[in-house]
Amino acid sequence: MKKTLLLILALVMCVSLCSCQKLLKKAKAYVTGTEESEMPADFLESRSTDDYSYDVYKDHVVITGYLGAGKSITIPEKLDGREVRAVGSLAFYQNKTLQIIHIPSTVTEIQENAFYQCEALEVIRIPNTVTKIGSRAFGWCGSLNSVSLGTGITSVPDFCFNHCVSLKTVIIPSGITSIGVRAFSYCDSLSEISVPSAVASVGDLAFAGCPELTYVTFAGEGVKFGTNVFRDCEKAVIIAPDGSTAKDYCASYGIRWSTSRSIEAVVPVDPNAVSSAESAEESEEAQP
Repeated sequence: MKKTLLLILALVMCVSLCSCQKLLKKAKAYVTGTEESEMPADFLESRSTDDYSYDVYKDHVVITGYLGAGKSITIPEKLDGREVRAVGSLAFYQNKTLQIIHIPSTVTEIQENAFYQCEALEVIRIPNTVTKIGSRAFGWCGSLNSVSLGTGITSVPDFCFNHCVSLKTVIIPSGITSIGVRAFSYCDSLSEISVPSAVASVGDLAFAGCPELTYVTFAGEGVKFGTNVFRDCEKAVIIAPDGSTAKDYCASYGIRWSTSRSIEAVVPVDPNAVSSAESAEESEEAQP
C-alpha cells in the first residue's frame, strides 16, 4: 500500500513539474511576443539549485532563472559539469535586488529580455566571448549607469537599453556594425557616445528622448540612418566628417553638426531643400 501511495505521489509531482515548465514556457512566449517553440533535440531536462534554474543540454547549460536574493553575484561557469553557455530569455526578469552581475567567459549568448526590468542593476560588463545579445536584454533597468560591451558582438539589438534612465557611460567596441531600433532611447542621463567607423546603420529612434545627450561622434562617413534617430535630443551635436551621411542627416532634421568639438556647431544647409527651391524659382521664371 505504501509503495502504491509513493508511486502515485511521484507521478503527481512529475505531472506538476511538467505543468509548471509548460506554464513557464507559455509565460515567456507571452512576455517576449514570440511563438512558443519546441525544445531542441539535444535538450535533456530542466533542473534547479538554491540560486538558479537552468536547462540542461548534452554539452552545455542555459540559465533560465535566478532564485537567490543576493546583491552581487557571479554566474557560475559550470553547472552539473557542463559549461553555462547562455543567459536565457527572462532569466533575471524583474529582479529587485541584484546590483552587480558578473558574467563568465563561458557565456556566448544573452537572450532577449534576459535582464529586463532589473531595477537595482547598476553595472554590467559583457565578456568578449558573448557573440549575440537579444532584443530588450537590458531594457528598463532604471539603475543601470555603466555598460561595457564585449568585442565579440557585432550589433546592439532593438530596445537593448531602452529606458535605462540612469545610464551615463557606454563603451561601444570597434566591431559593432549596427545599432538597432530604440537601442538607447529614453536614456535620460546619457550625455555622449562614440560610434565606431564599422557601424553601417542606426535604427529608427535609436537615441530618441535622451535630453542630456550632447555629443555623438561618428567615425564613419557612410552610415545609413533610420527616422527620428535623435528626436527630442535638444542638446545634441553630431560630430562627423564633412561630406558624410551624418552631416546630410543633420541637414534634413535640423540638428547641429560639426567636424570637431573645438569648432562651433551649425545646422548644415539641406541640399535637397536648396535644389527644390531652385527648381521652383526656375519654374516661376519660365511662366509667361
